Amino acid sequence: MEKSATRQTEGQTNTDYTTRRKRRDAVRSIMTSLSAIRDAEQNYLKRVPDNLQGAESFETGEYAVDALDEILDLLSEVY
Repeated sequence: MEKSATRQTEGQTNTDYTTRRKRRDAVRSIMTSLSAIRDAEQNYLKRVPDNLQGAESFETGEYAVDALDEILDLLSEVY
């Protein structure tokens, strides 16, 4: 009887490990995508002429980059 309980526990552990691994892989994939978006936005902002850098769209882009940096930092702390 103890062997079947042990097997069930081992099976649950393997399932838990697999689930955690899938989640970790999914978070890494999301982080990669978010990094690419942030990098593209940063490159766009670098190409904006000086006379347009005070425009609302430029400030929105800066806000987006800051927000993405913050999200990536938080996700890296978790995983």
